[in-house]
Amino acid sequence: MIWVGMHLKDSTKMLHMQFRANKDTKHLGVEEFLKALRQYCIPFTSKETLWNEFQAIRQMLNGRTLPIQDIANKIKQYQMQLPRISNWQYYHQLLKAMDAPLLQAVRLFINKDMEWDKLIE
Repeated sequence: MIWVGMHLKDSTKMLHMQFRANKDTKHLGVEEFLKALRQYCIPFTSKETLWNEFQAIRQMLNGRTLPIQDIANKIKQYQMQLPRISNWQYYHQLLKAMDAPLLQAVRLFINKDMEWDKLIE
């Protein structure tokens, strides 16, 4: 379990430290920690609300252009919450979320059949 903490940061790392410090959970393994993490990270909300939030993801936020990796991570987070959405929908949401100049620059080099990590590169 110790190796998990080396790869975490921010609030996730704090949750891991609390998990390890708690006398009731310190003996539990990675699988149990991931279950606790999922409960912490994925709120139980309406599927319709989640769908609307998913559809609203954009690279431009308050006049700032966010890194596309952040947008891709946000889209993948919704995959955990809305597993009924297909990879095709995730791909098209990424295209829809992209800033127009970035989309123009990469459109010829990406396609829906690419592995997600390769697509983001």
